[in-house]
Amino acid sequence: MSDTASSSEFAPGSPPAPASRRALLRWAADALEDAGRDEPYRTAEWLLIDILDCRRLDLHLEPDARVTADAARAFGARVRRRAEGEPIQHILGYDEFYGVRLAVTPDVLIPRPETEELVERALDLLRDREAPRVLDVGTGSGCIALALATERPDARVAACDVSAEALAVARRNARRLDLDVRCFEADLFDAAFLDRVREEGGTGLDLLISNPPYIPDAEIPHLPAIVREHDPEIALRAGDDPLRFYRQLADEGREACAAGAILLVEAHAEYADDVAAVFRAAQWSDVRVEDDLAGRPRMVWGRCPPAPTP
Repeated sequence: MSDTASSSEFAPGSPPAPASRRALLRWAADALEDAGRDEPYRTAEWLLIDILDCRRLDLHLEPDARVTADAARAFGARVRRRAEGEPIQHILGYDEFYGVRLAVTPDVLIPRPETEELVERALDLLRDREAPRVLDVGTGSGCIALALATERPDARVAACDVSAEALAVARRNARRLDLDVRCFEADLFDAAFLDRVREEGGTGLDLLISNPPYIPDAEIPHLPAIVREHDPEIALRAGDDPLRFYRQLADEGREACAAGAILLVEAHAEYADDVAAVFRAAQWSDVRVEDDLAGRPRMVWGRCPPAPTP
C-alpha cells in the first residue's frame, strides 16, 4: 500500500450505523486498505479519536461502546476524504511536531519527521548560548521557530516567509501556543530582504535556520501524489537550480549573523555536499554535512566568519 498513486476515485460506502467503535474501525481500515492508503488501521484510529475526542486507549478499553449516528456520519466523511488521497493532517487540521500541536492547512508544508532532527541539531548547537537570537527563513506553519521557542524560552525567535497565507498559519500557531515569536513577510530574493530583517530586529543572529524549497523542477512529477497534489508548490519547488536558496542564505546570512553564528539548513540528500560547497565558497567555516536517522545526508551547517576589517 502506498500514497504514491494519484487521488483515487475509490469511495467507500457508508459506515455501519448504529455501530460500535470496533465495527467502525474495522469498516474504516478495510476501506482505506482497499483504497491503497498507508497504515489503514492506525489512520482509522486517529480519525475516530479526533471525532470522539478520546484517547487511543479508550478505543480499546471500550471497543463495544456505541457511537452516535452523527459521529458515525462525520467519521465516514473523513474516511472518504482520506481514501480519496487527502492528507490526514488536512482532514484533522493539525499535526504534531516536536511535541507541539500545530494548525496545518493546504497553505503550508506538512511538517516532516526529519525536520524534527533539524530542530534537535539546532538545540545542540545553541546549548552554550544564552538568550540566542534566531531567525527561521521560510517558516511555513512555524514548526521550526515554534519548536525552538518552546524548548528555549530565553531565545529571541523570529520567523519569515514570502507567503502571507503561510504566515497567517504561523501567527495563529504562535498565538495558540502563547509564544512570543515575531512572524513577518519577507522575500529572501528581494534586494530589501536584509532591510526587512533589520526592521524586525533580526540581525546579530546566533542562528539562521531554514528548510527551504529544494526539489528541482524535474523531480516534481515523480514526487508521491500526496506531496505533489497537496503540499504548496512554493514550499517545494527550487526551479532549475536546487542550490539557489542556499546561495542566497549563505550570502544574506553573513550580513544578518554575528561572527561565529550558525547557519543550519535542511537539504536534499542528493545535493547536501553541493550545499556544503556553496557555504564554503561564501566563506562560512567549519562546514559540516550530517546524516539524518535514516543515514541520509540531510543537514548542513557552518559558522559565520568575522566581518572583514575596513
